[in-house]
Parts: sequence; structure tokens; C-alpha cells
Amino acid sequence: MMGRFWKIILASAALCCGNAIAAQETRVGKEGREAPDASMYELQWLIGQWQGEGIGGARAMESWLPPSGTTMVGTFVQETADGAIHFTEHLYLMEENGSLVLKLKHFNADLTGWEEKDGMLSFQLVDIEPCAVFFNGLTLRCDGDNGLVAAVRMQSDKPEPQELIFRFTRMQPETVSYDCDGTTIEMNQCMAAILAKAKARQTEYLDAALERYADRPDIAGMIRASDAAFDAYSSAECGAVWEDWKEGTIRTMMSLKCSIGLADKRAHDIWENWLTYMDSTPPVLPEPAPTQ
Repeated sequence: MMGRFWKIILASAALCCGNAIAAQETRVGKEGREAPDASMYELQWLIGQWQGEGIGGARAMESWLPPSGTTMVGTFVQETADGAIHFTEHLYLMEENGSLVLKLKHFNADLTGWEEKDGMLSFQLVDIEPCAVFFNGLTLRCDGDNGLVAAVRMQSDKPEPQELIFRFTRMQPETVSYDCDGTTIEMNQCMAAILAKAKARQTEYLDAALERYADRPDIAGMIRASDAAFDAYSSAECGAVWEDWKEGTIRTMMSLKCSIGLADKRAHDIWENWLTYMDSTPPVLPEPAPTQ
């Protein structure tokens, strides 16, 4: 009963504010149809923080953590027009019987729940595609390189099914700053020292990945090749940065900053792709933070 109630309430809010449109994004599974096989590995693209326009044009935010075992934990925040919390959702994306299910509960701004104490909404998987997952009446899919579309099928008195659409953009991490003061030469020396630390960690994580896949020479060879290709890309990219700034005194510092950022990115990519596990097993090495 409570699940039906919140759908009606949200549908009314969406219709009055112009957020609901005729159903185009969501899919509904046929009764008795078995959920397709799927795993948490196929939803890595969803991890991160997203923000966009929600109900009535007010800001909405959605966040997804990396998997803990076979569960991804997410949160959704719908703000009011003046920036306060309107309501939130606590979400679980779970592997269940060889497929996926999305479960969620709603909370008011004072943390009182919408559903009964042990109640929740559950959306069974209908279909899954690269960068898109379709639950029964609820869709999450990529929208370009840094966008996310979330769509929920709503109850309404219109002849065609209606959807509530949220369009999010991935929130970018804060820019890393480096504590390098002094003369231009001193700042360059400081940045060069930070780059040396970043490159040393990149090598450490690469060596750990190669050791883990020592019994898979085909994979190890591909990891080596990708690392060499990344280094070539980094040299070209940061060389272009130097060229762009060559008339200024900070050209070397800007190029070094570029190199540090890319070395950190490579270390994190190696960690994410080759040093972590899909279950609750701890990673081979800690998740690398930006080099300071």
C-alpha cells in the first residue's frame, strides 16, 4: 500500500511540474518472464556522484559506491526549490539468483520512512545492455560520456504510461593543489619531486598487477603494452601543455602538473582493473589517492 502511495504522490508532483513524459525510457517485463543473467561487474560505469535537475527543477543528486561483495549501495537526494532536503532514497543494487535486483526505501527530511518498517520497493531486472540497465519500470543508462539518465514509470490517469525523468551529470572531483611555493626554480623542483613519487607509485602498482597475472602471460603482456601506450600518451599530452605555455615562466610547472595527474590516473586505473576483486576480498594494494 505504501509503495502505491509514493508512486501516486510522485506522479502528481511530476505532472504538476512538467517532469513527466510519455513512457520512452522504461521497460516492463512480461509476467512470468525469468530475469536475465547479470552480475555487478556490468554496472561499474554507474559508480560515482551525479547531480542534475529533479522534480520541479530543483536539484537532485545520486551517488553509487563501488561494490561491497555482490551489493552496490546508492543514495538519492531530491532537494526543494530553496536547497533543503525534500526526500531521500537509500538504494541497494544486488545480485540475486544469478541476476540483479534494485531495492530502495524512501525517507523524509527528518529521516522518517515512507515505507513500513520492513517494507521496501523492489525492481526486478528486465534487460541489460552496455552502459544501460532496465529494471521493471525503472531505467538507469549512460547519456554521453559524463551523463546519467534515471527514469521511473509512474501511475497516472493518462491513457499512455508516464515517466519521471532525471538527467544527471557526473560530478568532477575537486582540483588537486600542490604545496609548492618559492621561486620558479624551487616550484619546478618541488613539482618534479611530486612527479617522481607519482611515477614510483605507478610502477609499484604496475609491478603488483604483473605479479598477480604472472600465470597469465597473455594478460600480463597486454598490461605492459597498455602501460607503454599510456606513457606515450602522457608524454605527448603534457608536451602539448608545455608547448601551449612555452611563452610563460610556468610552462615547466604546468607540464609537470599534467604529468602528475596522468601518472595518478594510470595508477588508479591499474588498481581498479587489475588489483581489486569482485567479491569482498581486499584489494592487492590500497586505492591510490592523488600524490602530494
